[in-house]
Amino acid sequence: MNKVIQFYKGLSQKNKIIFWVCLAVIVLSLFAIGRTIYRATVSKNPTLENYTKQIRSKDPSQRETGVYTIGLYRVNEMADALETMIKEDPEIKVKKVAAWSLGRIDINRLVKLLDSKDREIKEIAMEALIKLDKNNVSYMIDRFKNEDIETKKKIIGILETLKKPEFNEKLMEIAENQQENMEIRLIALNVLKDTGTMELEGRLNAIFYNDPEMQMKEAAKQTLDFIKSKEKHK
Repeated sequence: MNKVIQFYKGLSQKNKIIFWVCLAVIVLSLFAIGRTIYRATVSKNPTLENYTKQIRSKDPSQRETGVYTIGLYRVNEMADALETMIKEDPEIKVKKVAAWSLGRIDINRLVKLLDSKDREIKEIAMEALIKLDKNNVSYMIDRFKNEDIETKKKIIGILETLKKPEFNEKLMEIAENQQENMEIRLIALNVLKDTGTMELEGRLNAIFYNDPEMQMKEAAKQTLDFIKSKEKHK
Protein backbone atom coordinates (compact mmCIF):
# COMPACT_ATOMS: atom_id res chain seq x y z
CA MET A 1 0.00 0.00 0.00
CA ASN A 2 2.88 2.39 0.87
CA LYS A 3 4.42 1.75 -2.53
CA VAL A 4 1.15 2.73 -4.21
CA ILE A 5 0.99 5.95 -2.14
CA GLN A 6 4.59 6.81 -3.00
CA PHE A 7 3.89 6.06 -6.64
CA TYR A 8 0.85 8.34 -6.62
CA LYS A 9 2.73 11.19 -4.91
CA GLY A 10 5.40 11.00 -7.58
CA LEU A 11 2.92 11.55 -10.38
CA SER A 12 2.44 14.90 -12.08
CA GLN A 13 -0.96 16.61 -11.82
CA LYS A 14 -1.84 15.47 -15.30
CA ASN A 15 -0.87 11.85 -14.59
CA LYS A 16 -2.83 11.93 -11.34
CA ILE A 17 -5.97 12.80 -13.32
CA ILE A 18 -5.22 9.97 -15.76
CA PHE A 19 -4.73 7.63 -12.79
CA TRP A 20 -8.17 8.42 -11.34
CA VAL A 21 -9.85 8.12 -14.74
CA CYS A 22 -8.31 4.67 -15.26
CA LEU A 23 -9.30 3.59 -11.77
CA ALA A 24 -12.89 4.72 -12.37
CA VAL A 25 -13.02 2.79 -15.66
CA ILE A 26 -11.77 -0.36 -13.93
CA VAL A 27 -14.31 -0.05 -11.10
CA LEU A 28 -17.19 0.55 -13.51
CA SER A 29 -16.11 -2.41 -15.64
CA LEU A 30 -16.02 -4.69 -12.64
CA PHE A 31 -19.47 -3.46 -11.61
CA ALA A 32 -20.86 -4.14 -15.09
CA ILE A 33 -19.39 -7.66 -15.14
CA GLY A 34 -20.81 -8.38 -11.70
CA ARG A 35 -24.25 -7.15 -12.76
CA THR A 36 -24.17 -9.33 -15.91
CA ILE A 37 -23.23 -12.43 -13.90
CA TYR A 38 -25.97 -11.71 -11.39
CA ARG A 39 -28.61 -11.30 -14.09
CA ALA A 40 -27.52 -14.51 -15.83
CA THR A 41 -27.67 -16.40 -12.56
CA VAL A 42 -31.12 -15.08 -11.72
CA SER A 43 -32.47 -15.82 -15.21
CA LYS A 44 -31.16 -19.40 -15.11
CA ASN A 45 -32.27 -20.03 -11.58
CA PRO A 46 -35.54 -18.20 -11.06
CA THR A 47 -37.43 -18.65 -7.83
CA LEU A 48 -40.57 -20.74 -7.43
CA GLU A 49 -42.47 -17.48 -7.38
CA ASN A 50 -41.04 -16.63 -10.82
CA TYR A 51 -42.02 -20.05 -12.17
CA THR A 52 -45.53 -19.80 -10.75
CA LYS A 53 -46.01 -16.34 -12.23
CA GLN A 54 -44.79 -17.46 -15.64
CA ILE A 55 -46.95 -20.59 -15.93
CA ARG A 56 -50.03 -18.60 -14.90
CA SER A 57 -49.47 -16.06 -17.65
CA LYS A 58 -52.32 -15.45 -20.10
CA ASP A 59 -49.75 -15.67 -22.89
CA PRO A 60 -49.42 -19.33 -24.05
CA SER A 61 -45.83 -18.77 -25.18
CA GLN A 62 -44.92 -17.57 -21.69
CA ARG A 63 -46.53 -20.64 -20.13
CA GLU A 64 -44.76 -22.90 -22.60
CA THR A 65 -41.40 -21.31 -21.79
CA GLY A 66 -42.14 -21.64 -18.09
CA VAL A 67 -42.97 -25.34 -18.15
CA TYR A 68 -40.00 -26.05 -20.41
CA THR A 69 -37.62 -24.31 -18.02
CA ILE A 70 -39.08 -26.23 -15.08
CA GLY A 71 -38.29 -29.49 -16.84
CA LEU A 72 -34.91 -28.34 -18.08
CA TYR A 73 -33.76 -27.60 -14.52
CA ARG A 74 -35.84 -30.41 -12.96
CA VAL A 75 -37.62 -28.22 -10.40
CA ASN A 76 -39.18 -30.99 -8.29
CA GLU A 77 -41.45 -28.62 -6.36
CA MET A 78 -43.37 -27.83 -9.57
CA ALA A 79 -44.42 -31.41 -10.38
CA ASP A 80 -47.99 -30.90 -9.09
CA ALA A 81 -48.36 -27.73 -11.15
CA LEU A 82 -47.13 -29.52 -14.28
CA GLU A 83 -49.62 -32.35 -13.86
CA THR A 84 -52.43 -29.84 -13.41
CA MET A 85 -51.39 -28.06 -16.61
CA ILE A 86 -51.36 -31.33 -18.56
CA LYS A 87 -54.95 -31.85 -17.51
CA GLU A 88 -56.29 -28.30 -17.60
CA ASP A 89 -54.26 -25.95 -19.80
CA PRO A 90 -56.29 -24.87 -22.88
CA GLU A 91 -53.26 -25.03 -25.21
CA ILE A 92 -52.16 -28.44 -26.53
CA LYS A 93 -48.56 -27.26 -27.05
CA VAL A 94 -48.31 -26.22 -23.41
CA LYS A 95 -49.74 -29.58 -22.31
CA LYS A 96 -47.16 -31.48 -24.37
CA VAL A 97 -44.20 -29.50 -23.03
CA ALA A 98 -45.56 -29.86 -19.48
CA ALA A 99 -45.72 -33.65 -19.97
CA TRP A 100 -42.11 -33.71 -21.17
CA SER A 101 -41.05 -31.68 -18.14
CA LEU A 102 -43.00 -33.89 -15.73
CA GLY A 103 -41.24 -36.93 -17.17
CA ARG A 104 -37.83 -35.37 -16.53
CA ILE A 105 -38.81 -34.68 -12.92
CA ASP A 106 -40.78 -37.83 -12.07
CA ILE A 107 -41.16 -40.46 -14.79
CA ASN A 108 -43.57 -42.52 -12.67
CA ARG A 109 -46.08 -39.67 -12.48
CA LEU A 110 -46.01 -39.37 -16.25
CA VAL A 111 -46.45 -43.13 -16.65
CA LYS A 112 -49.55 -43.03 -14.43
CA LEU A 113 -51.17 -40.69 -16.94
CA LEU A 114 -51.22 -43.62 -19.39
CA ASP A 115 -54.18 -44.87 -17.35
CA SER A 116 -56.14 -41.66 -17.91
CA LYS A 117 -59.68 -42.02 -19.27
CA ASP A 118 -59.09 -38.82 -21.21
CA ARG A 119 -57.71 -39.89 -24.62
CA GLU A 120 -55.92 -36.59 -25.19
CA ILE A 121 -54.04 -36.83 -21.89
CA LYS A 122 -53.20 -40.47 -22.56
CA GLU A 123 -51.78 -39.67 -26.00
CA ILE A 124 -49.82 -36.69 -24.67
CA ALA A 125 -48.26 -38.95 -22.04
CA MET A 126 -47.36 -41.54 -24.69
CA GLU A 127 -45.76 -38.94 -26.92
CA ALA A 128 -43.77 -37.40 -24.05
CA LEU A 129 -42.47 -40.79 -22.90
CA ILE A 130 -41.13 -41.57 -26.37
CA LYS A 131 -39.55 -38.11 -26.71
CA LEU A 132 -37.76 -38.64 -23.41
CA ASP A 133 -36.52 -42.11 -24.38
CA LYS A 134 -37.83 -44.43 -27.10
CA ASN A 135 -37.26 -47.41 -24.84
CA ASN A 136 -40.03 -46.03 -22.61
CA VAL A 137 -42.36 -47.91 -24.96
CA SER A 138 -41.88 -50.76 -22.48
CA TYR A 139 -44.28 -48.95 -20.11
CA MET A 140 -46.93 -49.10 -22.82
CA ILE A 141 -46.25 -52.73 -23.64
CA ASP A 142 -46.91 -53.63 -20.00
CA ARG A 143 -50.43 -52.18 -20.41
CA PHE A 144 -51.02 -53.54 -23.90
CA LYS A 145 -53.66 -56.20 -23.20
CA ASN A 146 -55.92 -53.69 -21.40
CA GLU A 147 -55.74 -50.98 -24.08
CA ASP A 148 -58.31 -50.20 -26.76
CA ILE A 149 -57.65 -51.01 -30.41
CA GLU A 150 -56.51 -47.51 -31.41
CA THR A 151 -54.00 -47.35 -28.56
CA LYS A 152 -52.72 -50.83 -29.45
CA LYS A 153 -52.15 -49.66 -33.01
CA LYS A 154 -50.15 -46.69 -31.75
CA ILE A 155 -47.99 -48.91 -29.53
CA ILE A 156 -47.23 -51.36 -32.33
CA GLY A 157 -46.54 -48.36 -34.59
CA ILE A 158 -43.89 -47.21 -32.13
CA LEU A 159 -42.34 -50.69 -32.12
CA GLU A 160 -42.28 -50.58 -35.92
CA THR A 161 -40.32 -47.32 -35.95
CA LEU A 162 -37.84 -48.66 -33.39
CA LYS A 163 -37.13 -51.84 -35.40
CA LYS A 164 -35.57 -53.57 -32.38
CA PRO A 165 -35.47 -57.40 -32.31
CA GLU A 166 -35.79 -57.35 -28.52
CA PHE A 167 -39.48 -56.60 -28.98
CA ASN A 168 -40.03 -59.64 -31.22
CA GLU A 169 -41.22 -61.75 -28.30
CA LYS A 170 -44.01 -59.32 -27.48
CA LEU A 171 -45.02 -58.98 -31.13
CA MET A 172 -45.09 -62.74 -31.47
CA GLU A 173 -47.27 -63.09 -28.37
CA ILE A 174 -49.72 -60.61 -29.88
CA ALA A 175 -49.81 -62.50 -33.18
CA GLU A 176 -50.34 -65.85 -31.42
CA ASN A 177 -53.15 -64.62 -29.18
CA GLN A 178 -56.37 -65.88 -30.80
CA GLN A 179 -58.41 -63.73 -28.36
CA GLU A 180 -56.80 -60.59 -29.74
CA ASN A 181 -58.41 -58.46 -32.45
CA MET A 182 -57.34 -59.94 -35.81
CA GLU A 183 -56.33 -56.55 -37.26
CA ILE A 184 -53.93 -56.07 -34.37
CA ARG A 185 -52.52 -59.59 -34.85
CA LEU A 186 -51.96 -58.93 -38.55
CA ILE A 187 -50.17 -55.64 -37.84
CA ALA A 188 -47.87 -57.43 -35.38
CA LEU A 189 -46.97 -60.02 -38.04
CA ASN A 190 -46.27 -57.28 -40.55
CA VAL A 191 -43.79 -55.59 -38.17
CA LEU A 192 -42.04 -58.93 -37.67
CA LYS A 193 -41.17 -58.96 -41.37
CA ASP A 194 -38.55 -56.30 -40.58
CA THR A 195 -37.32 -57.44 -37.18
CA GLY A 196 -38.06 -61.19 -37.11
CA THR A 197 -35.42 -63.91 -37.28
CA MET A 198 -35.44 -67.61 -38.07
CA GLU A 199 -35.82 -68.26 -34.34
CA LEU A 200 -39.53 -67.54 -34.88
CA GLU A 201 -39.92 -70.19 -37.59
CA GLY A 202 -41.58 -72.79 -35.36
CA ARG A 203 -44.06 -70.33 -33.88
CA LEU A 204 -44.95 -68.83 -37.26
CA ASN A 205 -45.50 -72.35 -38.65
CA ALA A 206 -47.75 -73.09 -35.66
CA ILE A 207 -49.98 -70.16 -36.64
CA PHE A 208 -49.96 -71.33 -40.27
CA TYR A 209 -51.01 -74.87 -39.39
CA ASN A 210 -53.23 -74.31 -36.36
CA ASP A 211 -54.85 -70.86 -36.42
CA PRO A 212 -58.58 -70.99 -37.23
CA GLU A 213 -58.40 -67.79 -39.31
CA MET A 214 -57.30 -68.25 -42.93
CA GLN A 215 -56.09 -64.65 -43.11
CA MET A 216 -53.78 -65.28 -40.14
CA LYS A 217 -52.45 -68.47 -41.74
CA GLU A 218 -51.56 -66.64 -44.94
CA ALA A 219 -50.01 -63.69 -43.06
CA ALA A 220 -47.86 -66.02 -40.92
CA LYS A 221 -46.59 -67.80 -44.06
CA GLN A 222 -45.84 -64.49 -45.78
CA THR A 223 -43.95 -63.25 -42.72
CA LEU A 224 -41.88 -66.43 -42.53
CA ASP A 225 -41.12 -66.34 -46.27
CA PHE A 226 -40.07 -62.71 -45.95
CA ILE A 227 -37.72 -63.55 -43.04
CA LYS A 228 -36.21 -66.48 -44.95
CA SER A 229 -35.58 -64.29 -47.99
CA LYS A 230 -34.03 -61.61 -45.81
CA GLU A 231 -31.74 -64.13 -44.09
CA LYS A 232 -30.70 -65.61 -47.45
CA HIS A 233 -29.58 -62.24 -48.81
CA LYS A 234 -27.53 -61.22 -45.78
